[in-house]
Amino acid sequence: MHHLGDAELPASVYDPAEAAIVRYAQKSTRLEPIDDATYGELAAHFTPQQIVDICLTVGLSNLVNRFHATFRTDLDQATIDEAEAGDRLAGACPIPRPRPPR
Repeated sequence: MHHLGDAELPASVYDPAEAAIVRYAQKSTRLEPIDDATYGELAAHFTPQQIVDICLTVGLSNLVNRFHATFRTDLDQATIDEAEAGDRLAGACPIPRPRPPR
């Protein structure tokens, strides 16, 4: 989680297949064109069906996140507790959580 926003991914954190997914997700999330190099990197590790699954997973995650950001949906206490427990285990996520309006 600490490196999802990094322009250059540290080689010691992700294996090549994971790095290909992260780079694809970064471009897709930023609405950047998926160039031949990005697709080729995915194709080196995944079948066409797996690439479709990756694309759908990233796209659905973006849709859900944009929905929640727009409507500032509330989280139930159990979800908040799980997120905070994850922060304690892995360190705080560099992507800030939305705060409820005051």
